Amino acid sequence: MVRKAISAGVDGIIVDWENQGKKLRQENFDTQINYDTYDDLCRVREVTPSGRLICRINGFSEEHTPVEVDMALRAGADEIFLPMVRNIREARQTCDMIAGRTGFSILIETASALECMNELSSLPLRRAYVGLNDLHIQQNSKNIFVPLMNDTVANIRRNFQIPLGAGGVTYPPSGMPIASQYLINEYARLGIDFSFLRRTFIRDHALHSMEHMVQQIRQSYQIAASRSGEEVAADFQKFRQLVDSWTTNPAYI
Repeated sequence: MVRKAISAGVDGIIVDWENQGKKLRQENFDTQINYDTYDDLCRVREVTPSGRLICRINGFSEEHTPVEVDMALRAGADEIFLPMVRNIREARQTCDMIAGRTGFSILIETASALECMNELSSLPLRRAYVGLNDLHIQQNSKNIFVPLMNDTVANIRRNFQIPLGAGGVTYPPSGMPIASQYLINEYARLGIDFSFLRRTFIRDHALHSMEHMVQQIRQSYQIAASRSGEEVAADFQKFRQLVDSWTTNPAYI
């Protein structure tokens, strides 16, 4: 599957170690928890071209983060993502542990991270990624797409000059309850530079080749980025209507 994805034109492969505390904080939400291992990272390294292998470790811990950073480096990760960043201290300490030996990136997905973006943006980060699942839970918004339209992601974009990612994409006509095309339009409007492939991408692969789907995603983004101001405004209103009509947060009031 990794070889096929690389051949299809994806920019990178992520091995996901983040699972500590995730089940509790995302309970009753439609999210996915992965349990990838060190051995998985080593196996993926063998078939992934240099510069394309990312490891997402667990959120910061004085006890576990040094161990996970060392393991990711030993396995040959080209980039380490630190999720659930809460303050500049956690990000800086992790950056110091890596010490320039591989790329360092962070996920912005906590309310407290939004409070220290100016400090976080001063770190030598390769890129940043907005984790919509956890962010919308922390904001108690009605669904994961609200941060895209309530200025949260726009404010993050203004604070970071490095490549910024958000959310996920799949084959543009697919995705429930909001088609991926609408999300691609929003990512282009907000200046989002990259995204992750959603779970539905694998399901869509049963009907379409990976090469075709990746090509369509890239083409859709290029078209979205070249829209007129009137088209952007009209598409945003369609997106807002879809988001407003959908509630997945069981705690939303």
